[in-house]
Amino acid sequence: MLKFITFAVKVQLNVHDLNNEAVAGNVTDIRVMDYLIQNEKGEWEKTEAPAVSGRMLKHWHYEAMRKLGIEQKLPFCDACKIGEPVRPAILDGKVLSHRKAIELGTEEVIKKCVLCDTHGYLAAIAGKGKKRSVSEGESEGQEGISERRSSRVMFSWLMPIISIPSKQVIHSRVKSGKEFKEKDEGVISQMPFNKSYASGIYSFVSGLDVDRIGLIELNLGDNNPYAVDDNNGRKDRIKLAIEAYRYLISGQMGASLSHAIPHWDPIEIFVCYSEIGPLPFPVSPIYSNYISKTLGIMPKGSVFLYWGKKKQQGVIVKEKIDEIFEELTNRV
Repeated sequence: MLKFITFAVKVQLNVHDLNNEAVAGNVTDIRVMDYLIQNEKGEWEKTEAPAVSGRMLKHWHYEAMRKLGIEQKLPFCDACKIGEPVRPAILDGKVLSHRKAIELGTEEVIKKCVLCDTHGYLAAIAGKGKKRSVSEGESEGQEGISERRSSRVMFSWLMPIISIPSKQVIHSRVKSGKEFKEKDEGVISQMPFNKSYASGIYSFVSGLDVDRIGLIELNLGDNNPYAVDDNNGRKDRIKLAIEAYRYLISGQMGASLSHAIPHWDPIEIFVCYSEIGPLPFPVSPIYSNYISKTLGIMPKGSVFLYWGKKKQQGVIVKEKIDEIFEELTNRV
C-alpha cells in the first residue's frame, strides 16, 4: 500500500497566461518572480522570469479532483461541490454555513468531503459558546472556533528552466453595432485591453502524503485512527488525488484557459513512491543533475519511475506517461 508519492515534472509551455495578478485598469500583467541561476563562470546571479505560484497549482489539482470526483459520485461538502474556497460548508436554507459544517466535528467533515480531507482547510470563526462575563473585567463576546487540517497535497512554484521575456498584446471585443442602455455607466461592447503571455520550459515538484488521507492525527494510538479507511472509500480518494496530476501535466494549471491553453509538451516525469513511510521532496528539475541528487537522498525501499529521454541508472523507465499513473493506482 502506498505511503507517499513525489512528482518532479519538466514541461514546455508556449504562449501561456497561467498566473496573471498585476492588474491596472485594462492592463493585465503576468506574475514575475526573482530567483537564482548559475552563469557561465559558475557564479550565482539573480534573474527574474514569469512563474506560476504553488497556490495556483494546488488550486488546479483541487479543481481536477473536484470534477473527477463529482463524476465518480464521491462525497463533497456543499462548498467544495461548487469550488468555494471557504470550506467546509453546508447549505443552510439558500446560503452556505461555514460554522455549521465545523460544528459537526473533524471526523464528520472528513467523512463528508474528499477535498476537505485531502486539501485541508482552515476555520477561524466565532462560535456559539458561552459568553464571557463583563463583571470579570472582560468585554462580552462569543467564544471562538479555530480548526485546521493540513493539506495532504503540497506544491512548489512552477519555475522556468529556459524562458523568454513575456509579450504584451492588445485584445478587443468585437462590437455588435447595438448600444447598451447603461453606456453612461461604463458598459460598452468594444473595449481594448492588454494581456501578457509567456513561453518557456518549466518545472515543478509536488508531494502527496498518501498515508495521511482519511487520517485524524488526534486519533493516533487508537486501533483505527482513520475517519475514512480502506474499507469505506479511502482507496477511491487516493486514486482520485493521483489521477488529478494528469491534468496539471497537460497544462491545466492556471488562469486564462478559456482563451490561452498552453501549447504544451511534456519533457520529463520523475516519480518516487514508498510503501514504507514518508519521503523527502525531490530535487527540482530546474537543476540538470536533479535525478542523481534525488536518488542520493531518498531512503531505502523507495521506487523510482521515469518517463523521458535521459539515460539514468536506478530508475524504472516507462514508455508512456500513462504507465506511471497505472503503476501508482495499482499500488493503492
